[in-house]
Amino acid sequence: MKKKTLIVDEDVQKKKRFITKLIVTLVLLVACATTVINIVLIYLRNEEFSENADELSRLNSKTVFSIDRIYLYSSADATNNETNKPVWDLNIFQYTDIALYINNRSDEGITYENTIKELIIDDVKFNNLETGTPSLYYKDVNDFAKLTNNEENVINNSLEFDVINSGDADYSKPVIYSNCQNPITLEYVNTNMEENTVISDITNPLVYDGSLLKKAGIALTKLECTLSFRITIINNYNQKYVATVYIDIPIEDSLNGTSIYDGKLIRNIENTNLVKFIRTE
Repeated sequence: MKKKTLIVDEDVQKKKRFITKLIVTLVLLVACATTVINIVLIYLRNEEFSENADELSRLNSKTVFSIDRIYLYSSADATNNETNKPVWDLNIFQYTDIALYINNRSDEGITYENTIKELIIDDVKFNNLETGTPSLYYKDVNDFAKLTNNEENVINNSLEFDVINSGDADYSKPVIYSNCQNPITLEYVNTNMEENTVISDITNPLVYDGSLLKKAGIALTKLECTLSFRITIINNYNQKYVATVYIDIPIEDSLNGTSIYDGKLIRNIENTNLVKFIRTE
């Protein structure tokens, strides 16, 4: 009886060992298959990335559109909530007008390739701002260097420009000539920094410019902001060009020892291919 029991126990142990080996073998096979699949996927992704990189390099063998100049004008303005009072009760706005000059290599001739069919601005972001409510607007070039804050031209999600080939342009609305002869003009506005700011020193005339920020005690560091947005151009070959523009809002100039507190701050940035448009299609 004992011998039979021993034989049965041995059979059970053999089955357990077989099942254990089978499970280990299956786990190893699954692990090997997973590894092989991952290797193949990585290879395919690398191949796809390489092909995309080669295609992108081919599409951008030459520069067609670039921003070669950015002109910035920073100041401030306010609305007065009180009249005929011994104090000023103000809502102050800091603003920066922006002019972007696109180089389309027109000196080499006007073609379907270097003329604009569509232009869109989107993906607007305001980075590192400590105080206030920022917005970005299209700006009538005739109103450049003065606050307009036109809610009809605020850029919420995206802004599409009217593209014209010739004739007079109505700059009150987003418009650009197909040959890039006029700049893209925008207005950055920061509101709600200090609502109902009371300025009791009325011995000196109140000047509606950047000096308001100093009178209101608004620290320059709180106004620092990096504005970014994407510009998409479709040319007359239906080719797509994209560029992301980054602008540090001018608040002070350490080289000249000046700041927006002095009333205004102007910055003119020029360089070939300052912002290069990348062809994606």
